[in-house]
Amino acid sequence: MVSSLNAIKKPNNNGNNFIIKSPKLKSIIVENILILLYLKDFTISELLSEFQKRLPYSSSSSSCKLFKKYLVYLADYELISYNGQRKTYFIEDNGLDLLNWISKEKKRLMADSEDITITIERVGV
Repeated sequence: MVSSLNAIKKPNNNGNNFIIKSPKLKSIIVENILILLYLKDFTISELLSEFQKRLPYSSSSSSCKLFKKYLVYLADYELISYNGQRKTYFIEDNGLDLLNWISKEKKRLMADSEDITITIERVGV
């Protein structure tokens, strides 16, 4: 069973009145990044190292590229942020909300994170 979430509807700052969707994101990747950043702020190398410990299959170079794309998506949709001075990522309130939703959805569906996909939308203003 696969569940999909249109989790966050954010105003679109480009002045157009249409919805921009992110690609379908794998909940297991999103959830692990958000959990790690809930625990503490991480540099990208620390985050990647911890991520690979949690998901051992993620150590290939293509998985590293995918991981970095997810960081960009999560930052773009204001689920996480980057502190340039400290060179660390940290979780935002929207990221905590999404982490909470993932937990509830897993219980509701009696499913694993691998069974859930996430699509985040921006709505035009």
